[in-house]
Amino acid sequence: MTALPSSSSPGLAPCGPAPTRPRVIALLAAEAIKLRRSSVWIVSLLLPVLAVVAGGVNYVLNVGVLTPGWASYSSQVLLFYALFFCSLGVALLASSAWRPEHRTTSWDIAVTSPAGPVALALAKTVVLTVPLAAMQGLLLVLTWVVGAGLGLGMLPPAAPVGGCLIVLVSAQPLIAVQSMLSMRMRSFAAPVAVCFVAVVVSLSLVMQDSPLANLWPPSLVTQTLTLGSSATLSNAGSLDAASLIPVLLGSLGSGAVCWILLVCRAEVATGLGPTGR
Repeated sequence: MTALPSSSSPGLAPCGPAPTRPRVIALLAAEAIKLRRSSVWIVSLLLPVLAVVAGGVNYVLNVGVLTPGWASYSSQVLLFYALFFCSLGVALLASSAWRPEHRTTSWDIAVTSPAGPVALALAKTVVLTVPLAAMQGLLLVLTWVVGAGLGLGMLPPAAPVGGCLIVLVSAQPLIAVQSMLSMRMRSFAAPVAVCFVAVVVSLSLVMQDSPLANLWPPSLVTQTLTLGSSATLSNAGSLDAASLIPVLLGSLGSGAVCWILLVCRAEVATGLGPTGR
């Protein structure tokens, strides 16, 4: 009788398919590793510090005009952060995340790989939420530490915490736009310059209470972070359903358009290669 070969024979494949890691998870993990090794964390640490310093100094210099307390102090910090630092921070994060692809042949490899440039663009854009969340966390901690040091007590208001959490949603349109610009522009500074212009436009929209402020990506960031604030350029509203619903609906609509544009531009890159970026 001929003996049946055992499953441990070197010439036979093991029974059943070997477990494989989902491609999307592998891409996200790879981009997270790149992010951890990049200089993007310097941006995440520096901008909240600048916002707290600017807001704290402005509060101390105008304490005779402002109502002393947590509400006025935190509003000053969030005003500077909402108007400039957060949106420009997203632009710097996106440029930093895409810089390695422009300096090496990584993009060329992505175009011809099974995953393709669309998957790479989406993975790289999704992980940008991680350093953005780190920015919000550091901002809240520094705001609390400095406020306690100024003798404001140990219990800050809830509005800054709520705004910093919700902005992780309302910033998604801006993240997608800046990632798309950073993907297409080889220059590190060019996407940041575009964002600065967009921030200037957002100031006008917010000051005029324009309905477009609920769709323009930087304006969504500004409006979210200033909800419930006493130092705003317009009637930002309270941190309640009446004020949150327009911002969240605008984030959903604007985000859908911006993320679709990101995918479309990445698909175009498939046929262009490095010279067409």
